[in-house]
Amino acid sequence: MHKDDSNDTTTPGSYDAEVVESVWQSAQIVPGNDPQVWRKDEFGAWIHRRDYRRRHSEFGWEIADYGYRMRATGLTSLRPMQWQNHVDFQVAARHQAVISADGLRNARRLV
Repeated sequence: MHKDDSNDTTTPGSYDAEVVESVWQSAQIVPGNDPQVWRKDEFGAWIHRRDYRRRHSEFGWEIADYGYRMRATGLTSLRPMQWQNHVDFQVAARHQAVISADGLRNARRLV
């Protein structure tokens, strides 16, 4: 299910389109916003569907893997995450801030 897309310079590797779509569907729907375009991650940060793997975008997002590659729990182990939250998640839980919505923008907030 995991493949390398050498034409994309944002981050190494990618998931199949079906997996990406399944993960997108698990993101939080926000009433009043088109759920095919805008959603929020588990920390409340805005993510844009077309900005998957785009770290230059404030609304870019990536897939946080809680064990999928190890086949631990299948698709339920994958989460959509705003890219900065994903980087912080990968580094360690020592960070005391997350990216979260501030109106129509994203901002770093202390937790």
